[in-house]
Amino acid sequence: MVVPQKPTLAQFEVMFEGTPLILERATDYWESGRVSSVQEIAPQLYHAQVSGSADDCYDVDIRLSKDARGENANEANTDDQATTSSNSDHESTTDDNSIRIQSAACTCPYQRTPYCKHIGAVLYELRKQLIGAHGNHHNDDTANAHDGVIALPRTVLYPIQQHLDTRAEQGKGHLLFLWSTQLREAAKTFCAQPDEERPLIPLIDAQTMLSDTIRRCHERFIIHISKHSDAYSKSCDYTEFIKTVQAIAGNALQSSDYASACGNLRLCIHEVHALLLSSENDDGSEPLLTLMDDLAMRVRCYMENVAEFADSSTAGKALNTIAQAANDKDMRQCEPLNSMLLISSALAFAQYDDKRIWAIDVIENAITRNLEYSFNEESEESDEDDEDEDNEDTSEVDDETDFISDESLHVLQLFTLMSAYDLYALSNDDAGREQLLKDYPESMALTLMNAANMIHEERLRSAYMLAQGFLLSSRDMEDVDIDARHNGLLPDLLPHGWHTIMECCAEGLNDVGLLANVYRYYILSCNDRSDTHYVSKLRNLLRIYGGLSAEEWHDVADGLTRDCARNIIDRIKYQPEITTKGGTQRHSSWRNPAYEKLIVDERLSDAALTYYVTVDYPPLPLLRTIAIEHPESAKSIILDAMPYGTMGTAAFRFTVERGVDNTLTARRATYQQIAKQLRRFAAVFGDEETRVLAHEIVERYPNRTALREELAFAL
Repeated sequence: MVVPQKPTLAQFEVMFEGTPLILERATDYWESGRVSSVQEIAPQLYHAQVSGSADDCYDVDIRLSKDARGENANEANTDDQATTSSNSDHESTTDDNSIRIQSAACTCPYQRTPYCKHIGAVLYELRKQLIGAHGNHHNDDTANAHDGVIALPRTVLYPIQQHLDTRAEQGKGHLLFLWSTQLREAAKTFCAQPDEERPLIPLIDAQTMLSDTIRRCHERFIIHISKHSDAYSKSCDYTEFIKTVQAIAGNALQSSDYASACGNLRLCIHEVHALLLSSENDDGSEPLLTLMDDLAMRVRCYMENVAEFADSSTAGKALNTIAQAANDKDMRQCEPLNSMLLISSALAFAQYDDKRIWAIDVIENAITRNLEYSFNEESEESDEDDEDEDNEDTSEVDDETDFISDESLHVLQLFTLMSAYDLYALSNDDAGREQLLKDYPESMALTLMNAANMIHEERLRSAYMLAQGFLLSSRDMEDVDIDARHNGLLPDLLPHGWHTIMECCAEGLNDVGLLANVYRYYILSCNDRSDTHYVSKLRNLLRIYGGLSAEEWHDVADGLTRDCARNIIDRIKYQPEITTKGGTQRHSSWRNPAYEKLIVDERLSDAALTYYVTVDYPPLPLLRTIAIEHPESAKSIILDAMPYGTMGTAAFRFTVERGVDNTLTARRATYQQIAKQLRRFAAVFGDEETRVLAHEIVERYPNRTALREELAFAL
C-alpha cells in the first residue's frame, strides 16, 4: 500500500486546494500581522498565537518532519512531483521540498474543514522564517527551486502531474486516450478454461434465434396495441430479444474460435441497431440503447483476447469483421460513439509486430472516411469533376459521408484522431505521431494530448507556448476553453480549459509574470463567484512572491479595475445579457464578481461608482465602497430601491402635477421592503442618519400604524 505523502511547507497551499476562501482569509490574517512570532517549543514542533476577529487569541501548533532544516531527508516521504524528472539534465531535489508538515492543530472552534485560517496564517509565517518569502524566475523548460528560494505553490500542477503519472502507468508508459491495461484486464474475465468452453453457436442458428425472437416481439406488440388504444401504452417489450442477444454474445465472448465468434458478434450488433432504427419513436427503446452500449464495450474488450491469442491471419479476419460492423452507414450516423469504440479495437493489435498491419489498415481507413472529407472538403469539391471513375472505394466513402450529420461527424472525427494518436504511440512510431500533429493542427484533442505529454515530460515552457498558441489561433478564446474542459485525458482537472494548462505550466516554471497574466485573465473574464478567489491569489502572488509593496500592489489593482471596466463595456456591447436567479438575487452575465471583490478589497470608490451602472441591486460591500468618496450617490442608490412613493422627491412632485397618485401602497410587504432598505442604509451610514430618514418617512404617513411598527427599530 502506498502511504499518501505529507504536504511540503514550500507548497502548503495544496492543503487548502478545496477551500480557497479559507486560504484567502489566512493570507489576510498573516499580512495584517495577527500572527505572533513562531517559536520552536520542541524539536520540529512550532507554536504561535493568532489574534481572531474579536479579541480572542488562538494557539496553533505545527509539527514538521525531522528534516525541517534540509538535513537527512526522509526517503519514505520524498516528493515524487518535485524530485523526479524524465529529463536527466535537470536536478529538482531541494531543501525546500524536504520540509514536510506532519500535523497541524488550532484551538479555535472551526471544524468544517481540516485546516482553519489560523493554521494557514501560521504556515505563511513559518515558511517565511524557514525558507524565505520571494519566488525566483527560471528561463528553463522545467521548474526547479534553488538556493533556498521558495517555489511557487503548485496547486494546479501537482494534481495534473499525478493524474498523468497514473495514466502513463495504465498506458504502458504512454499517455493514451482510448487504450489502457484495464481493457486487457477486463478481457481476461471472458476467457473460459479449455474444458469449460462451450461450443460456438453456428452463425445460421444465431440468425434464426434472433429473427424468431424479433418476430415474436412484433406479434406481441401488434396484439398489445389492438387491445390498448392509449397512445402511452404503445411500447414494445424487448425482454426476450435482449436475453437472446446476451446469450449469443456471451457464448461468442468466451469462445477461442475468434473469427467465427466475431461473426456472431457482428450479427448481434447489426440486429440490435436495426431494431433501434425501427423503434426510434418507441418509448420503450431505452433498454435497447443500454444493450448496444454494453455490447460495444464488451466487444471492444474481447478484441484484446483476439489480438493476444489469435494467429495473425485469424486476428485480421476477426478485426475486419468488427470494422465492417462499425463502418455500417447507419451505425456511424446514429451510434457514432459506439462505432468509434469498435474501431478502437484495432489498438489492441498495434502492440504486436505481426498484427500491427491490421490496426494500421483499420485506422487509416477511418481517417479516410472521417477526416479527409471534412478537413479537405474544399479541395475535394474542386477535384470532384476530375475524380477517377474507377476509384470505387473513395467514391463510396464520400457517398456515405454525405449522409452523416454534422454532430455525428464531429464525434467520428474526434475519436478517429484519438485512435490514430494512440496507434502511433503504441507502435512507438514518433514520426507518425508528429506527422499527425502536423496534418491536423486545429484538432483540440491532439493539441491537448501533445500538451499533456509535454507536461508529463516536464517540458513546461513548450507546453505553455503550445497552449497559448492554440488559444491565439482560435476565433473565440472562451469557446475553446469550454471545449477543453470536457475531455477524456484530464477529466475535471481543467476548470478553465487551456488557461488551466498555462496556469499549471507557469507554476512549474516558477514564473511569477506568466502566472500573474493567467490570474489577470481569470479576473477579467469572471462571471461566476467561484472565481473571485483569484483576486487574493493575484495579490498574494505579486506581494509574497513578486516582492511588490502594498502601495505598488494598490496601483496594479487600480489599473486592473480599469481593464475590468473596459471588459464590462465590451460585454454590454457585444454579448446578450443572460440572467439567472440564485436565492433572492438576480445574477447577470454582465456582472463580474471578481471585479467587485477587487473594488471592495482595495476600497476603490470611483471604480465602484463606475461599476454600479451594471448592477441592478448592488451588494452591501459595494455600497460601502461607493460611500467612501461618493456618499450622496450611495444614498440615492438605496433610496431609489425603496417602494414608489416612500419619499417626497422632485419626481414625486412632477407626477402629482399631472394628477397621478404617488401615495405609498398600504401593504405590510411594502413596509417590510422599506425596513430592509433602511437596514442597508444603517449598515453604510450609521444609526443616526438612519433615524432621521426613518422619521421623515413616518411623518409623511403619520396615520399608518403598521409602517411605524416595521420601522420601529430605526425610530
